[in-house]
Order: sequence, then structure tokens, then C-alpha cells
Amino acid sequence: MLAHRRLCLLIAMLATAATLAACGGSPAAEAPTAAPEPTAKPTSTPRPTPTPKPTAAPTAEPTAAPTSDATLKLSDVEVGKLKTYSHTGKLFTLDVPENWTLKDTSKPGEAIAVWTDPAENAFMQVDIFESAQQQKPAELATLLKSYLEKTFGKQLDFTQEEAKESGPSMLIVWSYTAEGSNNVKAKLLGNSFIKQVGDKVSLFTLVVPDEQFDRLQESLNQILASYKVNDKISLKANGSSATDAISIGDLSTYSYKNGLFSIDVPKEWEATDNSKPGEAIVLWGEPSGRATIVVDIFEQPKKQSQDELTAFLRDFLTKTFGAESEFAINDPKPQSDGSVLLVWTYTDSNLKITALGNSFIEQRGDKLSILSTVVPDDQFDQLLPKTNEIIQSYKIDESVKLP
Repeated sequence: MLAHRRLCLLIAMLATAATLAACGGSPAAEAPTAAPEPTAKPTSTPRPTPTPKPTAAPTAEPTAAPTSDATLKLSDVEVGKLKTYSHTGKLFTLDVPENWTLKDTSKPGEAIAVWTDPAENAFMQVDIFESAQQQKPAELATLLKSYLEKTFGKQLDFTQEEAKESGPSMLIVWSYTAEGSNNVKAKLLGNSFIKQVGDKVSLFTLVVPDEQFDRLQESLNQILASYKVNDKISLKANGSSATDAISIGDLSTYSYKNGLFSIDVPKEWEATDNSKPGEAIVLWGEPSGRATIVVDIFEQPKKQSQDELTAFLRDFLTKTFGAESEFAINDPKPQSDGSVLLVWTYTDSNLKITALGNSFIEQRGDKLSILSTVVPDDQFDQLLPKTNEIIQSYKIDESVKLP
């Protein structure tokens, strides 16, 4: 159960990042002069471990809904009917609200899954990785404290309490103040639990608006109590390693639900739709987590010059991956169709690989589109014919409304 009174904390964008976008007509991918990296997700992911207490974490700052000029408040977090989720190979199971959106950014050696409520004001995250060494409770608490400080420490009014025992886990209650999309400042409360089960270290976090905690507490306790980790399951996806060749097999055409865009993607890759009002975001991940395709389309009524498009994309990539080891972006490459290509790279210290990203940004009518492909640098040349086929298949219908 959730025993602690929460600290005021507002949910900050957990680096579930890697929501790369790609804008593109029919340009071809190219190799960067610097070394890039392969997944649409930075290494700034948490080292979590869950047990018996709630924690919710959103993928973006909460969206607030104004009630009047004098009294503005965040939209209520809705916890729908709980449905059991089983991670690949049944590494863990968890009862999750059926109306929350899942984003799975797992990779070899680490399972990472984040669920966000419809209003994007609450989230929960599971992060599991292996450790051959048995960690003492104090060591786990230090690990969790360091993670929270690194991930949320720069947020307004960030505070974390001292770690406390909570069943088989160590619990830290933390908070910070964030500003919603309607300029409403709110306090978010986070409960993060860390524990070790066999050779698996698990971190489980629940984050909700502070003012809604009491109303949600019973549901959060039910979610927390349902969480189970199977330490007998390997985290090496299908036995793959950083040196194994990535396969891009047959492609099939994906059409967005309202016809906004279409693209040919590998049949075996898993799609994740992280769209929200005003923005279409869809990711496709290679089974081992070492390659990704991302489409991100959002509104921009003002006509952007190529310099403005370049500056926007460069800023986005830097904010998302700038803290990664050996991060670099090449000079922009204007394309004949009006889009701009930025080739970028970074080194993943966990996978010990260099990833290469090709991101295209373009404007179609009142919409900006970013299309990104990310693959291991040393496999770029082999995969190039397929990645070019994917990029060249991308089509946008600018007459269709955003979600």
C-alpha cells in the first residue's frame, strides 16, 4: 500500500525520449561523419525496481485544463478498468489501466515500459536490468536517489525524501513543480520503489498530481500489489547481442488511423502509437531494441524556412540526446523535396554500440513532420537499401487533421 504522504511534485518529461521524428519526402539516408547510435531513446533511463507502493510517471509534462481565469486546474487522471499486462517472455506482469497508453523502449539487457494516462498528467514506469552482484538495501537506495536526482533534479522545486523500507523494496517519495500546456503550475507526487529479485534489479515508479493522490490511492495500491518479476527470464532479447546483424525483412504499408500519413515498415517490427491531441507520434522498434523508425507530425501554421526547420530539428535532437556519450550532429543536408536531413550519432554505454540516426524535417501545409531512422552505425551500409525504401515510401496527406 501507499503509506507515504506525497511530496508535491509535478511530472517532468521522463527521458522516454527518443521520440525522434522524421520528415521526409523521398530523400535517401546517409552515413554521418560522426558516430551515431541505434535506438530512439537516450541512455538516461531509470534503473528501477517495483514492489508494494504506487508510483506514476508521465512521458511529458501534464496538460492542464483551465476552469476559469481565476481557478485553473489539471485535468483529472482517469484510471480505467485494470487489465493484466505480460512483458515479453513474462519477465514481469502488471495490472494496468486499459485506457492508459503504453510505450515500450526495452533493449537487450534492459526492460523499460511506461504507461501514461489519457490526460498525460500521470504515468507509471517499470525498468528492469540485470546485476550479478547482490545489492544491499542501502546500495539500492543510493542508486535510486542518484537516478531521481539525475532525471528530475533540475525541475522546479524538486525534492526527495530519505529512502525508507517498504516491504521488499526501498521507497523514495519525491516531487517537483511543472507547468502544464495551459500554463498552469502544478505539483506532482512520485513514489519510486527499487528492489532486487535474483539477478534482476527492478525500479517501479508511479507519478500523479499531488492534489489527486488521495482520490487515486486505492487504484494505485491495486496496481502496485499486482506487480511481479520473474528472475528466471533472460533480458537478452532472443539471445541477440550488440554484434548480431539486424534484419529488415519484408515491408508492409502502415496507414495512420485517419489517413494522415502512410509508410512501409518491417512486418516483424512492433508499432507503438504515442499520439496525443494535436500530435501524431508512431514508433516501430526492431525486436532487439537496436533500431527504430519514428514519425512525429504536429501543427505549425507559420511557414518555416529551411534554416528555421534545421534549427528546430537540431534543438530537438540536442535536447533529446545531447547528454549521451560522443553525441554529434553533422551539417544539414537540404533535400530536393524541401525537407532537411540531419545525420547524428551517439554511443550507448549500456549496449556498447554506436548508433546512427537520419532525421528528416519538412513542412506540409500547416504541419511539420519529422521522420527518423536509427540503426547501429556498423550495420548502416548493409541496411541502407531497406532504410531508403522505408524513407521513400513515406507520404503525408496535409488535408487530414491531426488527432
